[in-house]
Amino acid sequence: MTNQLLLRRMNEDNDERALEDLFNAHSKWLYATAFSIVKDQGLAEEIVEDVFFKLWQNRRKYSSLENLESFLFVCTKNLSYDHIRKRGNRHFISLDEQMLNQHEMGPDQIYELNELKEMIELSVKKLPPRCKSIFELVRNKGYSYKETAKILNLTPKTVENQLRIAAKKMYIDLEQYFQKMKIKVS
Repeated sequence: MTNQLLLRRMNEDNDERALEDLFNAHSKWLYATAFSIVKDQGLAEEIVEDVFFKLWQNRRKYSSLENLESFLFVCTKNLSYDHIRKRGNRHFISLDEQMLNQHEMGPDQIYELNELKEMIELSVKKLPPRCKSIFELVRNKGYSYKETAKILNLTPKTVENQLRIAAKKMYIDLEQYFQKMKIKVS
């Protein structure tokens, strides 16, 4: 069943099964996206659930979305970065196979998550130098915007703007991956 038909069923029939079908089709790659940002499996799961809750709560507004994958990706990314800002970027943990095994993911899911991680790392390498430095300090080292600004002698607003630029550039790089996922799940 297509995303558009499921969205229409959610809106017109208040069909919770349609929401469940969308969740089952998209939650794995959204979890990988959230996890790659927040580095916390419980928080990543919560973020994905929040994204689908938002979709359900606003089903009438979103019933005619043409590119659901883009919408879900942007919501997941934004909620993930919101959580990082709220917690002060302090609780990063490394992404490794042991963590994936604790989450009881199958080989296909581990492969997909590792593939996404590699694509994110390649995308980061392609960022302009200042943008890359800021991204690395905030995302990988866990510094707050303020701390990053102080280290690089910038304003916090510049840090925020550079991270927004990084997110846009990375989204463009990762769009091909999400198109591939669309083919697999549609």
